[in-house]
Amino acid sequence: MADKTGQQEEPVKAKPQKLSSFGLPRLYSRVDISADKWLLPIEKMSNPPSLADGLDAEAEKELRFLGCELIQSAAILLRLPQVAAATAQILYQRYFYQKSFVRNNFEHTAMACVLMASKIEEAPRRPRDITNVFHRLKQINRNKSHHRDKKLQPMMLDQHYIALKNQVIKAERRVLNVLGFVVHVKHPHKLIYAYLHALQCTGNTQLLKTAWAYMNDGLRTDIFMQYAAETIACACIFLAARTVEPPVSLPQEPFPWFELFDASDRDVQDIALILTQLYARKRVSSTNFLKLENQIAGLREKIPGLAGNKVSKFAQPSNDDSANNTPSKDHKSRSTNRDSSPNGKDRRSQNGKVEGKRKGSRSRSRESSRHRNIPKRYKSPSRDKDRRRSDKMLIDKRGGSRNDLSRSRDRSPRRDRDDKDRQRRSDSKERGRDRNKLDRRAREKEVIQTLGKRRRDSSSPESRSRKNKR
Repeated sequence: MADKTGQQEEPVKAKPQKLSSFGLPRLYSRVDISADKWLLPIEKMSNPPSLADGLDAEAEKELRFLGCELIQSAAILLRLPQVAAATAQILYQRYFYQKSFVRNNFEHTAMACVLMASKIEEAPRRPRDITNVFHRLKQINRNKSHHRDKKLQPMMLDQHYIALKNQVIKAERRVLNVLGFVVHVKHPHKLIYAYLHALQCTGNTQLLKTAWAYMNDGLRTDIFMQYAAETIACACIFLAARTVEPPVSLPQEPFPWFELFDASDRDVQDIALILTQLYARKRVSSTNFLKLENQIAGLREKIPGLAGNKVSKFAQPSNDDSANNTPSKDHKSRSTNRDSSPNGKDRRSQNGKVEGKRKGSRSRSRESSRHRNIPKRYKSPSRDKDRRRSDKMLIDKRGGSRNDLSRSRDRSPRRDRDDKDRQRRSDSKERGRDRNKLDRRAREKEVIQTLGKRRRDSSSPESRSRKNKR
């Protein structure tokens, strides 16, 4: 192209790609560890992965809300700080914008998020405590759904508990893998206080508490996936200033106060609308909780690879053969090979019993366990006979019993060497103690001699004359 002067412009050259240390083109992109990477576009927010597996949008929102409710209730029972509960809920939202509710158990994921958030916010909790708390919450939901007041039972420490604990630990690793280990979260807690201090409203504690409550309730929604923490803090203050009694008037001239903190009017209005809709919707009841579980189980059965994930491997036997107590094909083939003769003829009779006794029918495991610890030189019968003869000669010569002799024979050269080293160390310790005693006594003698010399010097006539002169 030609510019205004008529001269031809030079084409812009592309930057050469930076090569690796081996002189090859790089096969990976740069690693982005900033929290702003989780501000998702509208296309991603409107099409989560669960919709592709047949889950409707309303049920997907209910599962998000239910998971965050469970995390918040568990954090209260575990006495975690609110920052840890907020971190867990945001990690839960991030994960399920990358994975489907149908292919991942949302309860295990919620437990894993609580476990991870407690470590991130330096208030760690044990996996056992987290599983116990979620077990209690599940019992409460079931009692409410069946309208009964059944006594809550503690979780038994059996194979089901071990399997659940392993599932939670695996879910934590899965969340870390999906999130790319970018698990730090920027919370608006401090920003709310800082902005109110800039507006000279920190004296109004009711305004501060209401804004803080709006921010905590907003964790049930996906506003932290769409907007920055600064914008959310401004929206919470904006909504709290209008709903407290009496309402607080914030500066609007020459421009709205939140533009001072890089927040636009449209974003603040949208967040305030989402929060008001949250209070207008119905809370997820225990009956809806069971319906959502059944709906997910039905969708999971339609997927070929996930049809068997509903039943735990400890719940019931997987094969029909084991339920009917019938041996498998491999077991039958092994039994027929064992009962067949070397000539290829079957030794079984018509009644199914084995005719006669096969030579060497003892199992290998028993035979190997019997001869496992016996040295090879003692296994041949001729050597056993020679050993018995030599034992008898030694007993006649030295006296004693055969047990004493076998005990002395069982000692290996390595054991004798260890005993000698142990005796040598003990002897050196004793010599060191004796040497220390002699040194201590020598020092005591020197002290006594010096003290006696001083006393003699003080009692001599020369020292008395010196004292008199003084």
